[in-house]
Amino acid sequence: MVTGSSGAGTKFFGPATQTARLMLYGLLAIVLMAMDQRGHYVASVRSQVAYLAEPVYHVMEWPVRAMRNVFGQMQSRRSLRQENTALKEQLLSQQGALQRLATLAEENHRLRALIEGAEGQAFEYQFAELVRVDLDPFSHKVMVDRGSSDGVEAGQAVIDGAGVMGQVEDVLLHFSTIRLISDPNHALPVQINRTGLRTVAFGSGVTGVLKLPSVPRQADIREGDLVVTSGLGDRFPGGYPVATVTAIDRQEGQTFVLVEATPLAALDRGREVLLIDSPAPKVDEQPLPDQLEAGDGEKASGDEQGGQEAEEPESAEVDSLEGEP
Repeated sequence: MVTGSSGAGTKFFGPATQTARLMLYGLLAIVLMAMDQRGHYVASVRSQVAYLAEPVYHVMEWPVRAMRNVFGQMQSRRSLRQENTALKEQLLSQQGALQRLATLAEENHRLRALIEGAEGQAFEYQFAELVRVDLDPFSHKVMVDRGSSDGVEAGQAVIDGAGVMGQVEDVLLHFSTIRLISDPNHALPVQINRTGLRTVAFGSGVTGVLKLPSVPRQADIREGDLVVTSGLGDRFPGGYPVATVTAIDRQEGQTFVLVEATPLAALDRGREVLLIDSPAPKVDEQPLPDQLEAGDGEKASGDEQGGQEAEEPESAEVDSLEGEP
């Protein structure tokens, strides 16, 4: 039984069987090549296999594509944020430069003789951003990210894209505190743009209300009048819009009327402001008193020396006349 079993295995796995199997594989390969040559079956099978393997490629590529998209979005967002900040600064600077157009047009309409031929004063603007708001309900103050290291000085006027906001009160190295025009302790010299009436606008403690208590009863003032800075007080340059008159209370028997105005600046909403830097006036160089005295002394000594030289020929001429017989 062992011998028979061994013989059967030898016949099935013997050299002849391996040769026959090799010939069968070769014949099958030839048949497949002939069929592919005529019917192009291999290409269709290859395309079907590639179609079935395509999801695997997508799954393997998805993490790389996701990371590429994330980095691209982060870079795009950063560039858009920088561009947005630059455009905000440019827009705010242009709005600050255009705020005085209404006042200049009104002045030209009235043909004021005092400004004929007068050159307008050039102002420089410094961009700043709010970093903190004072939570004290009785004090309207904000803090910006500019300080003495940036050239900020106490008393500088502050505006936004719509109107006057306040003035710099405290200056630190890298930060500054601004008192808003709505603060109860703030007073601003203003004038009515339509008539030129000068008065003072006081803060009421409410961000949306300014009070003008010093307007005479007979004054020509109407609701909707534009209130601008008068330029008095050497703090706020003239011609910048401040507020719009919204209420006028003419009480009987009172010398002054109660006028309320709404600030144009976004005192409780804005984030970006402009600090106005007024250039110092040029002073003509004049000689000092000591130099004047020194010049007069030199001139006097020169005159005396010239007088002595003029007297010497006369004395010589007299001597010559006396020596003659």
